[in-house]
Amino acid sequence: MSAPAPIPRAVFDEWRMPRFGTDNPTRHDNELWASLVRDPEPINAYQVNKRFGYAGRGEGPTWCFDRFGRTTTTIPDGRTLHVAGEHEDYYDPDFYIYNDVIVVAPDNTVAIYGYPRAAFPPTDFHTATLVGNQLWLVGNLGYADARKPGTTQVCRLDLTTMAIERLQTHGDPPGWIHKHEAALEGNAIVVRRGLVDPGGELPFAENIDDWALDLATLAWTRRTARDWQRFGLRRRDGKRTLLWELRQLLWHREHPDFGRDMRERYEKELPHDPDLTLLATLYVCDGATPLDEHEDEYNVYRIELDGVHVRFTEDGHRIAAMVEGRLADDRLRMLQDHVIDRLTALHATAWELES
Repeated sequence: MSAPAPIPRAVFDEWRMPRFGTDNPTRHDNELWASLVRDPEPINAYQVNKRFGYAGRGEGPTWCFDRFGRTTTTIPDGRTLHVAGEHEDYYDPDFYIYNDVIVVAPDNTVAIYGYPRAAFPPTDFHTATLVGNQLWLVGNLGYADARKPGTTQVCRLDLTTMAIERLQTHGDPPGWIHKHEAALEGNAIVVRRGLVDPGGELPFAENIDDWALDLATLAWTRRTARDWQRFGLRRRDGKRTLLWELRQLLWHREHPDFGRDMRERYEKELPHDPDLTLLATLYVCDGATPLDEHEDEYNVYRIELDGVHVRFTEDGHRIAAMVEGRLADDRLRMLQDHVIDRLTALHATAWELES
């Protein structure tokens, strides 16, 4: 197979930036975007700019196919549908949340559809569920100023016309949910797990229940009401947890032949010489047993206490704890006190429960 023809610079200049559709749908087929979709390994916007010698910054994001929170669905006729997703994060000049549908045929033909914002808002970390000749898109993280806590975004893509309809649902929805799972069960889409934006300045809350959307009536119902305990912990001074740095420093000290420069960098970043041995028992209070980490989880640590599993998720500014059941009040407090004491000693500064 011969190499594809190079993309003219004039085509790059015309199609460098993403755009909304004017019609529902709007075909946005062009050589630049199609070539980036066909790349064996999608390249990021910075690499796209470098490929075409574009040095402009702050003039709007460059379109790319390297995205987080995009769904990919292969339908019975062999076509693959890639829906929306985001590139990078808010601090990057090429940060952008897409609202497109990219269709790749078995012969590698690419069709790109854009939509008006009102029909299909910028969407990421949603789910795509195939129901007959429709693709149901549930949930969204989206831009912070466009989120609507207490509601759940639901859109429906018609695979015949490629038009998207934003649906008005009712009932008891899971809320502004993202990073969840969805499955077709009978005539309902059932949503599990994920994170929910409660609104205001509150952190995302883990969804612990199951929710069903009836496809005929568009009514949400809550299928479970799990009585689980949860709590959060923060440094009293409001500063970063530095737990990732502490764990990296421990690894480099245990492996002195690797990454000496990295070890020295982490040591300079920390304001004191921490007792890294505390990391091994950070969450393991009296009577608790540490559990194996899950390969698909990041910065999550588990214990079992009194027959109940407890998960601790470390973030940049807090630790979220989820008790997958209920502990007696005194045992819960004992666990909380243990973790607070270890964190305070490890950081040489006070930690506390979130109010």
